[in-house]
Amino acid sequence: VTPTLTGYTFTPPSLPYTGVLSDQLLQNYTATANTYTVSGNTGIGNVTLSYNDGTPKTATSDGAGNYSFNLAYSQTPVVVTPSLTGYTFLPINNTYTAMLANQTGQNYTATPITYTISGSTGFALTTITYTGGSTMTDSSGFYSFTVPYGWSGTVTPSLTGYTFTLPNLSYTNVTSNQ
Repeated sequence: VTPTLTGYTFTPPSLPYTGVLSDQLLQNYTATANTYTVSGNTGIGNVTLSYNDGTPKTATSDGAGNYSFNLAYSQTPVVVTPSLTGYTFLPINNTYTAMLANQTGQNYTATPITYTISGSTGFALTTITYTGGSTMTDSSGFYSFTVPYGWSGTVTPSLTGYTFTLPNLSYTNVTSNQ
């Protein structure tokens, strides 16, 4: 007798019977869900991949963004969601149901979250120098530039022949448009 069920392995794999002349009791098998590997790249290192396969778990991508973890066969969908402060990911998550093979190449694209710092000096062609770069105001005196999530720095306007009431503005841990 050989038991079979999709996604499971049995111990023992089978039991032989020859010339049965009486009841054969306690002929038990132990079913074990097969385990498969989910692997890929998150696009950046130290990304947490959260999932729940009956208990909440996480895996973390290495410095190059590579990750790998095992999931047991299950009819219940397992949703894997990448996260790292300051980044969004595509796809937002991946769902695995009734896996019957390793799932390789399960990649995500990481995109840094950026915020806009903008304002006006009141003068055209004013140089706006900020930690990490510079820009110029437009013909109406407006400026705009983007910074990454958590940016900290100073913004300083300059225009030959002029001084500004606020010689600079300082920002710490930017997490929204300014």
